Amino acid sequence: MRYLLMVLALFLNLTAFPAALPAAPAAAPSAVHLAMAPSGLPLVHFQVESEAGRSIAETCGEIWKTEGPRIMSELVPSGAPLDTVNCLILNNDSFQRNFAGRLPDWGVGVAMPGGRLIAINYSRLSVVGRGVREVFLHEMVHAILFQTTGQVWLPTWFHEGCAMMYSGEWRFSDTVSLVLDGKVPNLDRLQGRFPAPAGLADRAYRTSLLAVNRLRDNHGDLVVGDILESSARTGAFSLAFVEVTGISLGDFMADFARAMNLRLGWAVMLTRWPTLFVLMALIFAVGAAQKMMRTRRRQAEMADEEIEH
Repeated sequence: MRYLLMVLALFLNLTAFPAALPAAPAAAPSAVHLAMAPSGLPLVHFQVESEAGRSIAETCGEIWKTEGPRIMSELVPSGAPLDTVNCLILNNDSFQRNFAGRLPDWGVGVAMPGGRLIAINYSRLSVVGRGVREVFLHEMVHAILFQTTGQVWLPTWFHEGCAMMYSGEWRFSDTVSLVLDGKVPNLDRLQGRFPAPAGLADRAYRTSLLAVNRLRDNHGDLVVGDILESSARTGAFSLAFVEVTGISLGDFMADFARAMNLRLGWAVMLTRWPTLFVLMALIFAVGAAQKMMRTRRRQAEMADEEIEH
């Protein structure tokens, strides 16, 4: 795949990535070009290597046209134009050849620093239980965050929480999972690289999502976009956070920890032994007492009926 290799090499040199990617697959790619939408969405340029990949790219293009305006209105409220995002739609072999060692083994998507290159491993989407829509939008949100803030550092929980929320990945099970697990990680431990084991990473992602949801609940739907704009202008996420929300980043993380302990504490307690055993015993005892009272009442009514007859 010489053409793709040349494109990648040129792209990496222009954006000064720390390390070049391994050799690309041998088959020549075909390109699917999506014209910029009238609403001002950033152009997405897809590179595919098969008909299956082309179908995925066309699906992603339609998803972006439909979902893009909503995402852009909140993440880039100023309407500032963004650069083209190049999206590689790769099978598993090509994805591993390009990104092996950079991602955990359960990773099926990646957004490179700078926000101008994302890649999707379409072959393993069903294996890890994720859909095209959520993976594509997840990586596009990362790309937008990278582009809007430039070199400004963003905590990983903020990056991943935004990507999960705006891609619509939240499920009721996200909260239930944390309840059953019994421990919500502190946000100050989720500011850098997430743990590689799938279980620990899953808990980190869910916690990040809840944190961004709380941020929006407390400060409005546009708070994320305002923080991104302020971060780019001030050059520091912590300064932007105070400027937009009126509280420090440390205070927010402490408040989030207290809120999660309060919100999930009772639920966690109810799912733990011996509390669960005691609760179930009480429920059975109350039920048995009510049944006994109904039985005795019925027996008394039957006795009265016999006397009358």
